[in-house]
Amino acid sequence: MNGALSLSGRPCISTAPGQIALDPHIHTLFSHCSISRPERLIREAVRLGLGAIGVMDHNDVRGALDCMRCAAWLKSIGEIPEDFLVIPGVEVNSTVGHVGALFVQENLPMPLEPAELVKAIHDAGGLAVAVHPYHSTGIGAAVFDAPFDAVEIECGSVFAGRLIERNRELALDTRLSNAAKLGSSDAHYIRAMGSCYTVVRGIGKPTLDSVKQAILAGNCEAATSAPYERLAGLLGSIRKLK
Repeated sequence: MNGALSLSGRPCISTAPGQIALDPHIHTLFSHCSISRPERLIREAVRLGLGAIGVMDHNDVRGALDCMRCAAWLKSIGEIPEDFLVIPGVEVNSTVGHVGALFVQENLPMPLEPAELVKAIHDAGGLAVAVHPYHSTGIGAAVFDAPFDAVEIECGSVFAGRLIERNRELALDTRLSNAAKLGSSDAHYIRAMGSCYTVVRGIGKPTLDSVKQAILAGNCEAATSAPYERLAGLLGSIRKLK
């Protein structure tokens, strides 16, 4: 599906003053299922109009740390904007599915029950994200079993119509009223970045702490790109024909 997404066109992302576009769920070559190199990934993110990315490799924080070092080098040679952010994180296997941790710079214990894992993420100074809850690797109904800081209601790796609807329905579920609603590409390769993303509002100068606080305050909203919507619509039509 990611390959098909790249053929459907490149996202064109823009934001208003005081906002940034964040793709909080991206994979690098430190994930077994990705070949994305940090330098190319960061350059492409800037070209797309993203102001920040969150790197959440599978059970390995090294990709996030490598991307942070790479971004610092690209800034030092004037290749990317000084205010571009790399948010460190990791996607962790829980006992029931994958859970995302943003703003952490260390690997986390696994597998843990969702509530235990959320506590471990908080103890590490991070935000706990229920990534693609109704994807085959998501935690499903366990999204309600722990105090998640955020939930992905739009995800670029989810194309089945009913799963898209179930993820989106979480935006209005009162049991998750305190959780920020995010959009993420879950990009396992560069051309899939920005398919879904998050607009973060009212942050002033973009810093890791200002973005973190904005997410905690719910000052963000999920967004989808035209290429993603085109492909999801096409695949939905094909399934109906079957």
